[in-house]
Amino acid sequence: KGTGLGLSICYGIIKEHGGEISARNRKEGGAILEVCLPSAGFSASPAETFPAPRPDFAVEGRILLVEDEEAVLEFERDVLAGAGAQVVALMNGDQVKPRLLSQPFDALIINGKMPGGWNAADIHRWIAEYCPGLEKHLLFTFSTVADPETRAFLHQNNLPYLVKPFEVADLISQARRLLQKTRATAAART
Repeated sequence: KGTGLGLSICYGIIKEHGGEISARNRKEGGAILEVCLPSAGFSASPAETFPAPRPDFAVEGRILLVEDEEAVLEFERDVLAGAGAQVVALMNGDQVKPRLLSQPFDALIINGKMPGGWNAADIHRWIAEYCPGLEKHLLFTFSTVADPETRAFLHQNNLPYLVKPFEVADLISQARRLLQKTRATAAART
């Protein structure tokens, strides 16, 4: 029993690196998966060292990440940390409130339907009341957004969200937007 994210994750990572992935059936049975990645174009001699280039997709800031499914949590944490974010990951919704009240975060990425009935509207209301300002730096993730009430709430409040499975690039770009808003807000205060 899995999340169905495996191929989507691979596709996203390969696309992020300028590559292609294809799959085809074999006449004898089974399948062939082919991954093509571009060449780096040069190799440095052992004596030469180069500073790592700052990637254009860098994500800078401290993110609280909350997911109730371990595989999804690990995937999202690895993607965000790999892009440069400082990530604190939680699987238990009961840990969210004390963590937010005791530590500063630049953004919150959270499953919009946490076990125990804490939904997107409840989360948004609580954040707005107890962590003012953070509600503007909030991203919801959902397995499905079939519930019309939830969809209406998200649209009325102009809240960003991603539906699983989503692409690596989408998670990184949404996180970058949240953190850019954080930096813009901080600059406006000074």
